[in-house]
Amino acid sequence: MKNVLLNRISAVALTLSAAVAANGADAKVAMLIGANSVNELNAQEAAAARFLTEKAGGELITEASEIDASVYDCIWIHIDRVSINKGWENLPAEFKSEAVVAALKKYVADGGNLYLSKYATQLVVALDRVDAAYAPGIVTENGEGGEGTDVWTVNAHLGYWKGFLAPEEERDVTQVYDRRDHDMYKGLSVWPAHCGLGFSEFETDTYPLEGTGDGTPMHREDHNCMWDLNAYSYTAEGRNTMEKFEAQTNSTIIGTWGHVVDFAVAGIVEFMPETEGSGAIIANGLAACEWAPRSGVNKYHDNLEKLTTNVLAYMGGMDNSFVAEIEISDAEAAPVYYNLQGVRVAEPANGMFIKVEGRKASKVIL
Repeated sequence: MKNVLLNRISAVALTLSAAVAANGADAKVAMLIGANSVNELNAQEAAAARFLTEKAGGELITEASEIDASVYDCIWIHIDRVSINKGWENLPAEFKSEAVVAALKKYVADGGNLYLSKYATQLVVALDRVDAAYAPGIVTENGEGGEGTDVWTVNAHLGYWKGFLAPEEERDVTQVYDRRDHDMYKGLSVWPAHCGLGFSEFETDTYPLEGTGDGTPMHREDHNCMWDLNAYSYTAEGRNTMEKFEAQTNSTIIGTWGHVVDFAVAGIVEFMPETEGSGAIIANGLAACEWAPRSGVNKYHDNLEKLTTNVLAYMGGMDNSFVAEIEISDAEAAPVYYNLQGVRVAEPANGMFIKVEGRKASKVIL
């Protein structure tokens, strides 16, 4: 049997080299805002824009004519408003105009990279990056949200149920996708599995993004714009809905809701370059990426800032060379090791591990 592996810049196949990471740190980034100035934005979008200019060294752009891949390595679009419904056609006029959509298409074709957050994830359809049949389907419409005491996190240890929680005869560690080594998660604090605090109890370690962290309430607007992987009809092959979605859309799923351990939801997706020299897109539709909660103090705001900085550096330093698919046999695939808790181990020694080679997994003692 052969595995078809796409040699691409992704959370699974590669991490950035030190040189590329350095380039990312020096990348020129901008945010396309839907107003003439920050003072005209709502609290959510204004807080994100101020973070970009005051802490991340980015610029703000307001016109389609400023969307230029020769000027900006990465452009961030953050749309977070209460009165938005499902479908990119329902986005604010300043983001769906013919001039802006055309400029964004050219920007990506010319090698520019996009970071789309909250409702902006729907632009992947407007930009013809995915077919409308695979548009985000979990969309909070006209969401005022409310108060809650739980901590909202992002899980990057995908398919954990299949490898470690399913009935023993159904377990398959090769269907666990550990995306925690993606550059976007570097330096983030961790919300530990089974933390014992009585709220936000998850099966695996996740990254907290919003909550007080002490069980006291805070208000969240709960604006999700993500993918329901069980809702699509796939023509691409795969062993589960994650593999099928990724093959269908030339993407890598790199995050989901903290409590999701199966293949049901994609919250953060990296869409790879489609042609030589074209750009990539990271779409983050998690409600937890909220910049200005109405009440309560977000203990994990530093994580939100770090994740965002990481994404912008990663996208800014990305090499968008297009590399064709290559085939390697299972025998040629380099083995990957996990401990019995499902955590990938780079240099296993002195213990029992799960060894994965191609599609084969076995327990070994080293």
